[in-house]
Amino acid sequence: MFTRFLGMLPTNEPMVEELLSGMKPADRERITAAYPNYPAPSACIQLGGDFAFSSAAWQIAEAHGANAPTYLYRYDYAPRTLRWSGFGATHATELFAVFDIYRTRFGALLTAAADRRAALRVSNEVQRRWRCFSQIGVPGDDWPAYTQDDRAVLVFDRRCRIEFDPHQHRRIAWDGFSLAN
Repeated sequence: MFTRFLGMLPTNEPMVEELLSGMKPADRERITAAYPNYPAPSACIQLGGDFAFSSAAWQIAEAHGANAPTYLYRYDYAPRTLRWSGFGATHATELFAVFDIYRTRFGALLTAAADRRAALRVSNEVQRRWRCFSQIGVPGDDWPAYTQDDRAVLVFDRRCRIEFDPHQHRRIAWDGFSLAN
């Protein structure tokens, strides 16, 4: 299933070019210019990830944030085993932390390369934030709401941190993009 799903994401130059083929040349140029090494494989993967996930997250957070407190996060943590396998912190890997997988036998295998403490720390942090949000509607006093002015994003990683408008140039490049167009 994962292989099938990855085949649908534009993660190489021909797939990215196909994705962008229906755009106006100026829009295509603006988007590809946001990835300095394009068409290098790493830039194509980054562009594909932004197309599939980040561009929608940015748009939804901005729209929702205009009407209600909104909290945006980016999950960057990946144990060495996931990084070595080439997956890294891909879509939905935060579910390992949300559902406490790192405390299971499978989690012990994932963190076998000296990552157990970091994985448990990240898992505790994710769960604390979700619990706090479910109880009082705010994921913590130190996590500012996402607004058009500062675009605060909590980055879950070995060291969690707040970043303001991370990857601004990429966000701006995708501004106005919609799958519905």
